[in-house]
Amino acid sequence: MDLETDDGAQLQAKGVGKDLLYDWDLDLETHERESEFAKIRGRPAPKLVHKLMFSMPQGTPPQGVLAAVRNFTREEFALKNRYAMVLHTDEPHPHVHVVVKAMSEQGERLNIRKATLREWRREFARHLRAQGIAANATERFVRGETKFA
Repeated sequence: MDLETDDGAQLQAKGVGKDLLYDWDLDLETHERESEFAKIRGRPAPKLVHKLMFSMPQGTPPQGVLAAVRNFTREEFALKNRYAMVLHTDEPHPHVHVVVKAMSEQGERLNIRKATLREWRREFARHLRAQGIAANATERFVRGETKFA
């Protein structure tokens, strides 16, 4: 299981996560101070990274899913937000975990809204189709999935 970074590096060594924290300049002391300040104000601490997962049903070619995610992240985040990804095939459905640095290289915070996620689903489906994988970005209610609290 290789971790692939936004600059194309393939990392396998133990402690890769710590290396990313250092490489991405995630100042944990500053984060802790902000966290304490946020607790006082009653707000959650700002995220350092966003965790995303791109998944397809069993039988989908894993390398095609990875290629689609690679192309999607390159279009969406390259030269803005640092990111890293890893393909998982330990379950029947291939899926790719992506971590994206919340603060861009230009100092802008990445805010992910529901509309953003819908757009990303459409773009991911487009990249899957470019890999020859049939995919549509349908809403949960269209697929008959509902969530009850």
